Amino acid sequence: MPIPVRLIAGRPATILFAALLSACARATPTPVPAPAAQPPVVQPPITVSPAPAPPPAPAAADTARADWHRLDYDSDGVLGVGSERALRELLAGRQPQREVLVAVIDGGIDTAHTYLRGRLWRNAREVAGNGRDDDANGYTDDVWGWNYMVTPTGQAVGAETFELTRLYAACRGTGAGRGVARPSAARCDTIATAYRDKVDEVTGTLGQIRGIERVLTQVTAALEGPVGAPLTRSTVQAFVPTNAQQEQAKRTWLQLDANGLGPASIADARKAYESQATHGLDSSYFPRAVNAPGSADVTGPDAGHGTHVAGIIGAERNPANAMMGIAPNVRLMALRAVPDGDERDEDVARAIRYAVDQGAQIVNMSFGKAFSPNKAAVDSAVRYAQSKGVLLVHAAGNDGENNDVVPSFPTPALGSGGRATLWLEVGASSWKGTSRLATSFSNYGQQQVDLFAPGEDMLSTVPGGGVKREDGTSMAAPVVSGVAALLLAYFPTLTPADVRDIIVQSVRTFPGATVALPGGSGQQVPFASLSRTGGLVDAYAAVKLALQREALRP
Repeated sequence: MPIPVRLIAGRPATILFAALLSACARATPTPVPAPAAQPPVVQPPITVSPAPAPPPAPAAADTARADWHRLDYDSDGVLGVGSERALRELLAGRQPQREVLVAVIDGGIDTAHTYLRGRLWRNAREVAGNGRDDDANGYTDDVWGWNYMVTPTGQAVGAETFELTRLYAACRGTGAGRGVARPSAARCDTIATAYRDKVDEVTGTLGQIRGIERVLTQVTAALEGPVGAPLTRSTVQAFVPTNAQQEQAKRTWLQLDANGLGPASIADARKAYESQATHGLDSSYFPRAVNAPGSADVTGPDAGHGTHVAGIIGAERNPANAMMGIAPNVRLMALRAVPDGDERDEDVARAIRYAVDQGAQIVNMSFGKAFSPNKAAVDSAVRYAQSKGVLLVHAAGNDGENNDVVPSFPTPALGSGGRATLWLEVGASSWKGTSRLATSFSNYGQQQVDLFAPGEDMLSTVPGGGVKREDGTSMAAPVVSGVAALLLAYFPTLTPADVRDIIVQSVRTFPGATVALPGGSGQQVPFASLSRTGGLVDAYAAVKLALQREALRP
């Protein structure tokens, strides 16, 4: 499924919601209990000796700058990737030497968004809307890309089941398991237990989301009279309560706001969990047309996630716009294979192959799931992309888990052994200082995660022409894709394999920096121990390294 944006500041929902709900009955504040511990990093910490880097300049108290992820640590004091500084200083006077095609495998892209429509890839060999496969590639009217998910009536699939539900249904012989090989009896017992746990998790969290929504309604009503509407953090902080009820409402509202729980985010959370309860866990639900190739509808019923991802990579670089993409001279290919639910391995494999065959140099994959029954098909497509020199960039996941222990599929680890060499697995970093470099929600792994990139409070495009802030490794992966595209655009002799090497070799490290282990255990670990490189993607250093290589070339 699209790797979800962080809805509750990376904390387990049950803990935060329970604390907030109970707080409504108290007259004095009580600390939120510590979340349950997650598995620790299994590899030994990396030992470092140099002095720590200087702290960044103070950031805004409530939020990050809209362009924070493109700013530079040394010149701006912000923990971004330095892409704007690279363009301004190192690439001044240069022009991109080639157009770079980035495939976005996701839930769809709003092809009408003014920041994106001029940057969309168009299949020049296909005539739009004529109902024919003009280029004989097996896809009719694939002008902007392709949608692999359609219903029996030809509409784009929206809600889907979890992969766990499909496996559970295959064990029981119910509708959602159609086309899924029945696991062994022993495996079915394990799956049944996991399925029941998932049902408890989803229904319990949904009930608590509804409860916290009621709490927010109550405290908002209590404050809007004396404070005024709309409520903001600054106005609520400045408000001096005159009675215990107002004091309690103020404290609860601020606690909700500090955890990103405003009306919009809570409504999004409720919508997401209602879909999971209604469709994701329904063992009889099968929305798909059988043996249908798909459709040309690359937007689908909800292109919010994919549109946000696409904007981070390559939204029009117009300073008058509310936001800009990292990479100039990029084209974005829309491949819709990720529903509201878990993507199917076969769709992911087909999308990767389509991207490769149509000339993509980079494939961004901001999605993941806990089970992969047809991993062999995805691995085969990954090997195919690798054989053609295409770089795959994948989001590590938002569960605060160690990917070395708990995989988030697809993975760079191939089923036949070994690791994909043209792959970058990306964790999410924060703008809030070196002590909070790793976001609380990001997955990590000293073997399976390559590096970190900005992924919190990320402003990017959303359907309908607007922009919005989102959090997640889903937002960190396109930062890396954008940096890779920038390098390919300005250095035409580089291959995607060269670019991967440069990105990995040029990461910014933070010797001596310790961070809270993602997942909420409170354990402090070296930031360097959370990934293979131990660092943060650094576009400025990467461009500098590319220039050095260019100077050495005969």
